Amino acid sequence: MSLCTTHDTIWRMSSEMLPENDVAGDHPSVSTRTGPSAGSSPRSLAQAAPPRLDAPEEDYAALRTLLATHRFDEPTICARTESPSLYDFHSQNHKRGTATPEHGLDALIWLFLDCHAMPAGEADALLGSGSAALLGRLGLVEAVGDTIVGTVLLYPTSGLYLISDRPTFGEKGVRPEDGATDLVYPAITNSVRVFVSTLPPSRGKRYLELCSGTGIAALDAAHRGAEHAWAIDITARSTHFAAFNARMNALPNVTALQGDLYAPVEGQQFDVISAHPPYVPATSTALIYRDGGEDGEQISRAIMARLPDFLAPEGIFHCTCLFSSRKNKPIARRLRDILGAQADEFDLVVLSNGFSDFMQHYGKELAAATDEAIPGVVTQMRRLRDLEVEQLQFCTIVMRRHGKPRVGGTVAVERDGGTRWAEVLWLLRMQDFLGEGERALAAMLEARPRLAATARLSLTYTATPGAEEAWTPAEGAISVTHPFPDRISANAADAAFYASCTGGRTFAEIFHQLQAEGALPPDLPPLQFMHTMVSLVAKGVLETDLLPFPNRTMAS
Repeated sequence: MSLCTTHDTIWRMSSEMLPENDVAGDHPSVSTRTGPSAGSSPRSLAQAAPPRLDAPEEDYAALRTLLATHRFDEPTICARTESPSLYDFHSQNHKRGTATPEHGLDALIWLFLDCHAMPAGEADALLGSGSAALLGRLGLVEAVGDTIVGTVLLYPTSGLYLISDRPTFGEKGVRPEDGATDLVYPAITNSVRVFVSTLPPSRGKRYLELCSGTGIAALDAAHRGAEHAWAIDITARSTHFAAFNARMNALPNVTALQGDLYAPVEGQQFDVISAHPPYVPATSTALIYRDGGEDGEQISRAIMARLPDFLAPEGIFHCTCLFSSRKNKPIARRLRDILGAQADEFDLVVLSNGFSDFMQHYGKELAAATDEAIPGVVTQMRRLRDLEVEQLQFCTIVMRRHGKPRVGGTVAVERDGGTRWAEVLWLLRMQDFLGEGERALAAMLEARPRLAATARLSLTYTATPGAEEAWTPAEGAISVTHPFPDRISANAADAAFYASCTGGRTFAEIFHQLQAEGALPPDLPPLQFMHTMVSLVAKGVLETDLLPFPNRTMAS
């Protein structure tokens, strides 16, 4: 696992700790009909003027009409470029990367996803008369001779149109020494895909996004019916871009504010707080969207430490970041320590997207580092070693302020590509249920269990030559993939028992039958039996109508 998660195709998360096969490099060059021009002059992203916030509403409305008219939507773009999704889109490296634009959709892809230049007259011919001027008035393109070139990435995602800074093309990635520290990170990278895939519902709620960048979460919340959404970022550039995105999508219930985390909304509380903070370990801040302090957790910890002040009762916190387990301190314990004296007010869910042994990771970095970069890699390795870091985990952390007279529940699971909020909500409902203690066990006694549809059995047999049975089952396991991937040990007798759970009998009936058959001690209390059964329900091996699994198709 890369420290900046999986492979971010449109933009690299880091100039040093990077996934392979990303589109990255030097600053964008002005290019024309045949792709990037070797003779054109690079222009720093930091020098690109931000788009205009003071343009009249009719220009924003005309832009929305222009994009809709030419079907600038994700399914159509992906079909045209033969990309699986925009998260997997490779600028200038797809079916039509350098092909001559044939219609308006091609022109928009050419300008705003592939970052080529285009003659202004050709843009008008393909997009409609006056289109180049409209894009210019909004600050989305600038004139370079008789051509226009996009100043931003512009793309559809999550039912919205968003802008962010352009990607870079070359061999060395984004170069912090050029002074572009406040780049606006795109919302169509794989790390963002992980973040948005489990965002909680927002209808009718007060929604806060911290470290907002483009404002993707706040905008999505407003689009889906939030009463109001706030997008806060420490940089003026990201705040400007988020405000533009709100106007571009006609979302007056979004407010973009510049400030240090909660500072602009001090004294308020929110029903949902989300964050996708900088999380790459770094000894200095070269790129604000990326660098998260010496252990990558500096900003994440600061956000979570103040949740008791800002998260309303029954509110949800949702954060995708890098977090570490340390010697004698697993992640869940460290998260609860951050919450302090009010930790038991919160249920905690950790959705793992992969682990990395930091020494192995930095060993690879060291082997590939230039002479100039080696001291920095060594310094980072030593610092994490001194902090007693054992594993780095790219994860989504969900906390709910449960508002009930009980201790907070904790669960850590492995997520997969189909995990959505519905699966997270199932875990939270499970925590509510288990929080009822013996009353929950008694209620579950009357439930009718059935073996999970995704259950798979694997058994290992050992040879027993000369015996009546040539093969003897030695060990085995049952694995499930929904609601979350999990695996439990099971022998042949266990497997037979689970298979007998078909939804026709209650747990109480099963319990009494097992006692009658001598499979359970006659004096075993039924609630003690239910402790084991409930653990099977929690792991997704047995399903009941009390806690039905979310429908994977609906959840997606």
